[in-house]
Amino acid sequence: MKFHFRFASILDLRRRERDEAGGMVGEANAAIGKVEDQIEAIEQERKQLAIDDAEKRVGDVSVDRLLARGRYDLQLQADIHELRETRLKLIEELERRQQRLRDAETEVKKFERMMEMDLHHFRNEINRREQIEIDEMNNRRDAVRATKH
Repeated sequence: MKFHFRFASILDLRRRERDEAGGMVGEANAAIGKVEDQIEAIEQERKQLAIDDAEKRVGDVSVDRLLARGRYDLQLQADIHELRETRLKLIEELERRQQRLRDAETEVKKFERMMEMDLHHFRNEINRREQIEIDEMNNRRDAVRATKH
C-alpha cells in the first residue's frame, strides 16, 4: 500500500504560486535598488556640479552659463523628486507582493499540514493492519499448536 496525498496537485500549484510570488518580491526589490542607484547617481552629479561651479566662479562669470547650470540643477532636482515618487510607488507594490507571498506561504503550509496529518493517519492505518495480520498469524499458530496437543 502506497501513500497518496489526495491534494498533491493543489499543493504543487500552491508551491508554484508561492515561488512565483517570491520571484515577484525579488523583482520589486531589484527595481527599488535600481531607482535608488539612479537617485544616488544624480545626487553625486549635483554635488560634482556644485564643486565645478565653485571652482569656476573665480574670475570672469558668465551669466548665461550660470543660468544654464541653474536650470540643469533644477532639472536634476526634478528628476530626483520623480525618482523618489517612483520609489514610493515601488515600495507600495513591494508591500503588496510581500503580502501575496505571505498569503501563498500560508496556503502552502496549510496543505503541507494536511499532508502530514494524512500521512500520519496512513501510517497509523498501516500499523493497525500489520498488527491485525500479526494477531491473526499468532492465532492460527496457537490454533495449530492446540490441535497438535
